[in-house]
Amino acid sequence: MAKYKTEFKNKVVKEYLEGNIGYKGLAKKYSILDHSTVRRWVNIYESQGYDGLKVSRKNSSYSLDLKLNVVDLYLTGEMSYQSLANEFKINNPSMISRWVKEFREKGIEGLKPKKRGRPSNMPNTDKNKDQKNKTNKTKKESSELEKLRKENYYLQMEVEILKKKIQFSQMTESEIDEYLRSLNH
Repeated sequence: MAKYKTEFKNKVVKEYLEGNIGYKGLAKKYSILDHSTVRRWVNIYESQGYDGLKVSRKNSSYSLDLKLNVVDLYLTGEMSYQSLANEFKINNPSMISRWVKEFREKGIEGLKPKKRGRPSNMPNTDKNKDQKNKTNKTKKESSELEKLRKENYYLQMEVEILKKKIQFSQMTESEIDEYLRSLNH
């Protein structure tokens, strides 16, 4: 990926904002490989100003709470990747799509910081023992896991029922009747 100087990005964005030429035209004029790069620069400029166009030399790290909040807003359908990036001053909307993918695959664990760097070549006997124990999962552990999953499911259902009960307790009888009629149709 080519790195562009901040002044160059600013020049391209200003030219787009003047309204004489579109994303594709600017990409072609300045030999930028993809017009979506120009679009991203314009979005960043509109949400963060000139500072958003500056090339960052450090990797930003985001807290688990922020990641969860952003993923939740996306999954509830409230905001798009781009609008979330603008709102939370995240320069790259594709980072949010990666967070959503990891959350869908691994849950909260997927959003936690990962170990970086090269793994050690030194043998660790404790790790080898752990791997052997994991592969020898007993039937007892499997049945216990299944039991806990069922219990979790029933507890979630109980919470949903209690939420509905609270909702109904705050409604008048006519509102409840109207709600029940809407379910029958």
